[in-house]
Amino acid sequence: MLHNSILRKIIYLLHLYIGIILGLLITLICLSGTAIVYKPELEKLSVKDIAFVKPTSKTVPLQTLLENVRLEYPQAKINNLVLYGGKNCAYSFRTTFPDEKGRIQIYVNPYTGKVTGIDRYRYKIFQWLYDFHVNLLWKKNGAMIVSLSGFFLIFLTVSGFLLLPKHHIFSFHRRMGLRARLFKSHSIIGICTSIFLLAIAFTGSYFGFKKEYQSFFESISAGKAIVPAPKVDKYTGNWVPLDSVLATAQEKFKDGTPTMIFFPKDDTSVFSVRMHQKWDFERTGSNHIYIHPTTGKIIATNLWKDKPAAEKLVRSMYFIHFGTFLGHFSRILWILISLTVPFLYFTGFYIWVIRNRQQHYPSREHKSSKSHFA
Repeated sequence: MLHNSILRKIIYLLHLYIGIILGLLITLICLSGTAIVYKPELEKLSVKDIAFVKPTSKTVPLQTLLENVRLEYPQAKINNLVLYGGKNCAYSFRTTFPDEKGRIQIYVNPYTGKVTGIDRYRYKIFQWLYDFHVNLLWKKNGAMIVSLSGFFLIFLTVSGFLLLPKHHIFSFHRRMGLRARLFKSHSIIGICTSIFLLAIAFTGSYFGFKKEYQSFFESISAGKAIVPAPKVDKYTGNWVPLDSVLATAQEKFKDGTPTMIFFPKDDTSVFSVRMHQKWDFERTGSNHIYIHPTTGKIIATNLWKDKPAAEKLVRSMYFIHFGTFLGHFSRILWILISLTVPFLYFTGFYIWVIRNRQQHYPSREHKSSKSHFA
């Protein structure tokens, strides 16, 4: 594709050595990503005795569930209530404990009100894989490395496309040597997955450069990239019941199904009810209804249809990167695409090994395969 010999040589060397030096790291990041595409479902299956229940005709009020959790775990700081999953799934409160590190999920039976158990994410393999994928278990510095790896993957994808032979890339014949066959396979897989890899890499790099991406999106589109939850004047008194919060949100947004209720973080924060609408790209929905904790009145709404273009671009980074935009189809496709990265790395590495070996020990295979490279 690229005909300038000097520029082609430079791009080839960069493609080669970036792939050799960083390819294994990029491969591990992609493999950990495939393992967490179905993280929510796999986490529930790992504690199925407490995460799944037998449905009945009537459910217990949400406020009763909350009170039961607070009675059994008074030390728990509750962040949100998870409602989605299906009729046979328990509801769960996402919490943290002051004397423990990590997220703790408390499951409750919505039909009996009984607390079925807790799940400590700190010790779960899926949480470890998620942390590795996001920051290499190295927090902020690791997140930066992961994001830079995304940019390197973009370069490898684009440079690989530019280095493709002029013609006959899809042709195979019986006399081709191993190196030529590997090169053809490497090139064809790279071509077929390039668009998807670029999407995954570009959106993945967002998480280490959020401010830079947000500024860029605001410069090319309308509105703010981030619209924070509204704040209210400092309030005192008891919260309205959770059932009232949920009913108000459902009345306001009849086309949506509630998936999560986020609790106020302080005495100026509000409830946020996340709603999923048909054809929503995000698995848990892209619509938020904000409700005052003591008055129960709607403070604001942030619906997908009303979001400015810049905010939609930011939200797209999430559902595109995690492959939730077309349900199971896109999630499975994303797993398959990510699994091609190890193939590209190991075939590229092996081609390089064979080439070095043949330069030192010329063979008949080298002569027969040499003509197949552009």
